[in-house]
Amino acid sequence: MRPILCHVTVCIAGLFSFFHSFSQVAAVHLTVKVPLPDTVSGAVYIAGSFNYWHAGDSLYRMKKTSEGQYSISIPVFEGIKYNYKYTRGGWDKVELAANDSNISNRFFYSSALLHISDTVQKWKQPVAVVPVKNPRLDKINAMKDSVLKKLQPELAAMLDLLKSYVQNMLQERPSERLHRQLDKKAMKKVHYAFTEITGLLFNAMALLTREEKDAMQKKIKEPAGKDDFLNTFLNSFNAITENK
Repeated sequence: MRPILCHVTVCIAGLFSFFHSFSQVAAVHLTVKVPLPDTVSGAVYIAGSFNYWHAGDSLYRMKKTSEGQYSISIPVFEGIKYNYKYTRGGWDKVELAANDSNISNRFFYSSALLHISDTVQKWKQPVAVVPVKNPRLDKINAMKDSVLKKLQPELAAMLDLLKSYVQNMLQERPSERLHRQLDKKAMKKVHYAFTEITGLLFNAMALLTREEKDAMQKKIKEPAGKDDFLNTFLNSFNAITENK
């Protein structure tokens, strides 16, 4: 499983994916049965390569449909393999096999209207620890939450625009004029989202010391960093802000 990335990375990575494959959005519906009684379980989340393994992402909190059953529909890109697991909000509360051993990542190949049914055998029980106060990380998370709140309706509007694109293309004589109008609306939405995310990164990076920035520069310039810039940047930023 990939290491947990800083919450801010979900925004920027998701936007990069959007640029890469705007016309290939699909929705996958997942249903999971959890151990009963589930009153002690609290919220149930899904985490995976579609949200950079954020174990307690509020956008991926599942809805309780009945006792011991939860569901969610997630936006993904068509024809891609995604890995995932279920959690109760953290990797110390992730699903386990019946014998308390770790399980392999679940996966699916995305396609429109795909429905998946899973069962969680057991939850990992977290070990009580005294939380270490990290004011800088708290500040970054507060900024992240603010940006996500702003972007949520914008991302929904992008999906509505995509629907309009498809509906127009399915007409016997698709309107080029309407297509151009939709292009203009889409670019405004993308520009707004990109500006919010880069603004968030600018403010977050301003909290780093000169030494921390130099350490990140060194990582990025290494051969592995050049070949995988995005993950190198995100992992090093995560390590610094969480004092790892």
